[in-house]
Amino acid sequence: MKEKMTRIHLYLLSLLFLGCSLQLPAQEKLVLAGSGNLSVMIVDKQSGTVEWKHVLEKGEECNTVAVTKRGNILYSYKKGAKLIGTDHRILWDYKTPEGTELQSATLLNDGGFLLGICGNPARLIELDRNGKERNRVEIDLQIEKPHGQFRQVFQLRNKNYLLPVMGKQKVMEISRKGEVIAEFPTDGRPFSSLELKDGNLLLPCGDGHFFLVIDRKTGKELKRVTSDTVKGASLLFVGQVLDAGKGNLLICNWHGHTKDATVDEPQLIEMDETGKVVWSLNDKENIGKVSAACLVRNLNLKK
Repeated sequence: MKEKMTRIHLYLLSLLFLGCSLQLPAQEKLVLAGSGNLSVMIVDKQSGTVEWKHVLEKGEECNTVAVTKRGNILYSYKKGAKLIGTDHRILWDYKTPEGTELQSATLLNDGGFLLGICGNPARLIELDRNGKERNRVEIDLQIEKPHGQFRQVFQLRNKNYLLPVMGKQKVMEISRKGEVIAEFPTDGRPFSSLELKDGNLLLPCGDGHFFLVIDRKTGKELKRVTSDTVKGASLLFVGQVLDAGKGNLLICNWHGHTKDATVDEPQLIEMDETGKVVWSLNDKENIGKVSAACLVRNLNLKK
């Protein structure tokens, strides 16, 4: 009897050990924003529930959002950029000069921050992790009105900057010293960019209702994705496109320029490598317009 009880005890212990060693699947969260949206928010991807919301001040317009490794939220608001905690505490607030627009605030490879300021000249400014300026590049884009210059600017893996210039229908690769390394023409107004694993560039082209993949070395178009390509949804203004893992892409389908009120397409679309829609989010009432997104796992919210 005693030996039997020992075996049962060992069996239960082994089950407990196995249960502790198994990892629960990561909970995917979406940090969302967009021009015309009154808030930056965190949405549970599986349920579509808004779990956290940061209300923007009057006149603020957010076209980029990111999450740091510490779980803080970075966002641009046209008149500047802020880093806040999920408890809404402001860690720093960078204000841009009159006559300019700060439309891009993204993360650098080393954990610093990259700000893109539309103006004459346009400016790309690096901040360290504490929000202190450490590098500045000025560029004459020859576009008079700042609002028509660009939106999202990212750092490439080689530390150069990739600047999609809407007003010139081109993408520029610029070094940290301000040297133009390469220019790639597009036949649409590029809103954002994504450096793919093979080094080629994915370029969302806004009101063109498509995105391109171009060869990084030659600028040659390798792929074009339109509504005819996507199986299960139509593309409106193609905003930021994210790598969703397993070869999938997550597309911000901004509806701010859609005049036909009967058009009811998802604000977010996840498609696989064949173009099939495998997930989408359509909740205009609770989420609103989405042109920028960040996909994170197991984000700890402090309310």
